Amino acid sequence: MKKVFSALLVSQDPLPLDSIGKVFDDHGVALHLVRSAAEVEHLVRSSRFDLVVCDYDTPGIPELSCLSRETKWRGISMVIARGTSVRDLSGKKVHFTLNKPATADLLTRGLRAAYSTMASQRFAAYRHTVALRPVAGTLLHRGSQWALGPAVISDISQTGLCLKAPESLPANGLISVNFPLPDTQEHVHVLGTIVWSSPDGKAGVKFNHISAKEQKLLQERLRARLPWHNDLFIPE
Repeated sequence: MKKVFSALLVSQDPLPLDSIGKVFDDHGVALHLVRSAAEVEHLVRSSRFDLVVCDYDTPGIPELSCLSRETKWRGISMVIARGTSVRDLSGKKVHFTLNKPATADLLTRGLRAAYSTMASQRFAAYRHTVALRPVAGTLLHRGSQWALGPAVISDISQTGLCLKAPESLPANGLISVNFPLPDTQEHVHVLGTIVWSSPDGKAGVKFNHISAKEQKLLQERLRARLPWHNDLFIPE
């Protein structure tokens, strides 16, 4: 099965790696085993991972930045902890908790519980390369409003888009834009904020509002374009 997701597993305890590896493999998750919190810190900062599974008894794990409530890391965190340590997790960004000892069966159940959240986040964040020309658009910044000039949407996700305009767009400006969905005649209208802008006219827009009907249309259209769409499933 094609590896759609990737996960880090850190533990200093002996684990049934053959069984655990097969569980992750059956779910299309590439598993990377590491031995220290420092390795996790480095890999999470430098590579894309959908899931981190941490043995809380491993030195340095409680201080991991990806477990901090203020973290900007967008993956799913799963912690293996003793009952006495669970109360220490209340101030952490922990999505799932497994009791020690971590057996292959326990990790299977944990992975299945996390799978739908992993898939939803990957669906929402995946950027699709497109070349869409907005039908209409306006820009509001510092009390002034004007029509958006000729522009092209170069990539799009369920949560935002990248716009290429003839001139630099103001960061923090509010944008209203109507554009056709990829490979269809249907249109959607979104309101968003320009979260970054570059001198060459490229700008990143985060969606603030889109109607529920149009959100569903966008989600369905983008999901159908995913190169690994048919590889996503939850084994029985």
